[in-house]
Amino acid sequence: MRVSRVLDLAAYVYSADITDFETTYADVAEAGFHAVVLGLQRGQFDLRVPEQAQEAGRILERLGLKGSACHGLDTGPGAMNDPDEAARTALTQAHAGLMESTAAIGARTYVLHIGPVLAGEPREASWERVRRCVDELAPRAEALGVALALENGLPDYVMTNEELLSFVAGFAHPAVGICYDSGHAHVTGDAAAVLRMFAPYVVTVHLHDNDGTADQHLMPGQGTIGWPAVVAELANCPRLVHAEVEAVNSAQWPPTPEVWPQRRVYECYMEVLNVPETGVEYR
Repeated sequence: MRVSRVLDLAAYVYSADITDFETTYADVAEAGFHAVVLGLQRGQFDLRVPEQAQEAGRILERLGLKGSACHGLDTGPGAMNDPDEAARTALTQAHAGLMESTAAIGARTYVLHIGPVLAGEPREASWERVRRCVDELAPRAEALGVALALENGLPDYVMTNEELLSFVAGFAHPAVGICYDSGHAHVTGDAAAVLRMFAPYVVTVHLHDNDGTADQHLMPGQGTIGWPAVVAELANCPRLVHAEVEAVNSAQWPPTPEVWPQRRVYECYMEVLNVPETGVEYR
């Protein structure tokens, strides 16, 4: 079958394992990756600080890498559904700052965690606060050429998969989409079926495995996800910008059975993703 799309696979490195930014990502580039996942702190660089983000970007460029994906803040100063307005405002501003500094060095997707279920509160109240945060971030993202990607969650998440789909579809903004997380989808249901449901809105994907009981962030094949079915559904996501590694692969992450060199990580994902019949080539 003719290849209709070529998509990058962005490498993820567990933040605790990055001591020197250039040394870490030189290893990633040598392994064969063309892109990486950015985040708040990458080694010695705080990417919220524009000057530090620019230096990180120059290093990536020298190494032949693109910082095309960014994982937004997932800890403090509050969640998107936090009842504390000051904390929520601070988080929205922090998201905006990180998104702007990483967009300046090539980020094209920005992943958002929505927040947990809050005891004693109607879920709809949480959704309205999330909506106000996204209302503020979406125009900024559009101006930067970035797609906001709201991530599907685990059972304690404030939105079920169906509610997330309804939220994003109802928001109807060109800069707002979904980040499909395969591990979360496997814990909450059938991983391929969840992706099929999300497909029109998926802009990026977090790909990792587990045994269906917990968010273990394993390599594809180390858990029980049916990867052929998931990969087939990926080809039906018209807005997909790229894919992201999200296996942690770290001695500091207890579920990791064995730490693999980056070359082996790259080869594992390439073998799983590159199925000629899909018409999509990952690199």
